[in-house]
Amino acid sequence: MLSKTYHLKFPSLDAAQIAAPFVIEALGNAIPSCNLTGLNVLISKEGDVSINVFFPSVAELKNFEKNHGGFLDTMKKTFLFKSTGFDGVCIFNFDRSDEAA
Repeated sequence: MLSKTYHLKFPSLDAAQIAAPFVIEALGNAIPSCNLTGLNVLISKEGDVSINVFFPSVAELKNFEKNHGGFLDTMKKTFLFKSTGFDGVCIFNFDRSDEAA
């Protein structure tokens, strides 16, 4: 499983909370069109937003980058934040769903 990770650092928790719905909407729209296998968005009390997007193959990752990869540039027109990120391969992932419990 392939992954794309973004770390967004906002000046405050309030700023991160205001921006988070935009992140969720922008990336949520990519779920069906890019065949995402997972999407996690986390927010910290310090104003950090961490985003993990999971893909079944390189083709879906490239499709995502082509069609939705500019969401950070769009956000930078409205919100003040610093961003870092990387592409990676998931080497371990555990998720106990309610069905398995």
